[in-house]
Amino acid sequence: MNCNEIVYERRMTGSFMKLRCDGVKPLDEKILLKNTIPGFLSMEKCYVNNEGQYWYDISGMQSLEMRCQYNDIKLEFLEKLVVSICNKMELLENHLVKPECMLFAPQLIYTKAEEIYFTAYPAEMKTIYTSFQNLMEFMLTKLDHSDAEAIHIAYGIYEKTLNGNYSISDIRNAIIEERQKKVAEKPVDEIIAPISQPLPKQEEPKQIEQAPSFYDKLRIYLLERLDIKLPEIKKAGKINKSDSKQLNSKQSNSKRMKLKPQKDSRRKRTIEPEDEAVIIQPGEEAEVMPRQVHPTVCLSDYREHPQGMLLYEGMENRNNIIIDKECTRIGQTDESDAVIGKDTISRFHAVINKENQEFYIEDLNSTNGTFVNDEVLAYKEKKLLKSNDIVRFADVKYRFV
Repeated sequence: MNCNEIVYERRMTGSFMKLRCDGVKPLDEKILLKNTIPGFLSMEKCYVNNEGQYWYDISGMQSLEMRCQYNDIKLEFLEKLVVSICNKMELLENHLVKPECMLFAPQLIYTKAEEIYFTAYPAEMKTIYTSFQNLMEFMLTKLDHSDAEAIHIAYGIYEKTLNGNYSISDIRNAIIEERQKKVAEKPVDEIIAPISQPLPKQEEPKQIEQAPSFYDKLRIYLLERLDIKLPEIKKAGKINKSDSKQLNSKQSNSKRMKLKPQKDSRRKRTIEPEDEAVIIQPGEEAEVMPRQVHPTVCLSDYREHPQGMLLYEGMENRNNIIIDKECTRIGQTDESDAVIGKDTISRFHAVINKENQEFYIEDLNSTNGTFVNDEVLAYKEKKLLKSNDIVRFADVKYRFV
C-alpha cells in the first residue's frame, strides 16, 4: 500500500481513512468485513464512482507517525508495540486471515488511550518481515536517545531483522523474558513503597519591619529641632488632647526664641525630575538629578519574532492562547502547549505551526473536530490562518489575530 494514496475525510459520524481496493483477496476481505477483530480498525467497503474503497474508522485516534513527531518514544512503548504486533498476527491466523494483511506503515498504526490499533488490508502485500524491518528502522530514529537501555535494545531488535531467518515471535518472547528478569532482580526496597518521611519543620515567617508612621516622623523632628519633650505616642498614631496643647504652647514659645544654626545640620535630599509636589523640610538642601532620556525603540525591532494570538470568545472565562513557538499543540492534557480544560476537547486536539511568518492550523484527528470559519478540517489538512478567522475547537471558540 502506497501511503501517498491514503485519503482522510471527516463526517458527522466521525473521522475516516480511505484506501483503494486493489488486488483484493476475496476470502480475507469477507472475513474482515464480517468480523470485528480486537486490536484492528473497524472496516467497511464503500463504492464511490463505481470504485471500491475501504473505510476505516479512526475517530479520536492518533497515528504512530504523529505520535513520534511530537513525542520521544520510550522503551516501554517500543516493547509494547513489538508484543502487540506478534499477538495481533496470531489473532489474524485464528480468524483464518493471512498475517500479510497486516500493515506496518507508521501512518497506518494508531493509538488511543495507550491502546494500539492496526490496519488490516485484504490485498497482496510484500513479505511481513520486510515491513517489520522498515518499522523498526523508523522507530530507531524516534527513540529517546537519552535512554541508553532503550537504544541498546532497539538496535538489538533491528540487527535481528537484518538476518534472513528470524521470527517476530522469538523477538517478542525475548522481550517478555527480559521483563521478567528485571522484576525478579529488582530490590525489595524498590518494589515496596517507601515510608513517607515526616515533613521538615517550617521556619517561622520573618516579621516585616513596618516603616515609621507620619506621627513617628513628627515626634522625631520635634525632638531634634525644637527640643520638645513629648510623652510616648500610642501605636494607633493619635495624639492626646493634653499632648496637643503642650505641642501648641511650645511651638509658640519656639517662635520667640532665636535658635542658633548648628554646623553640618543641613541634610541634602536628592529629588528626581519625575517627583511632584516635593516639600523640603527645614535644614534640608535639594539636589535635583538630571533627567534620564530613554531612546525610542523601533516597533519592527521590538517584534523581531512575530507571534499570533487566539482571543477567546465565549462565556466561560477562558484564557487567550499566545502562539509564540514554531509548533503549538492545543489539547486537554498538561503535555499540550496550550491547555483547554474541557471534556469536549481531545488530549491532543490540534496543532498550529509557524512557517515563514505564517500560521497553519492542523487537526490531530480530534473526536469533536477543529473548525475554521465553521469549516471542519480533515485529518492532516493544513489551513492557513488569516486575521479575524474564527477558530473553534469542538465548542470552544476563538478569534485569530
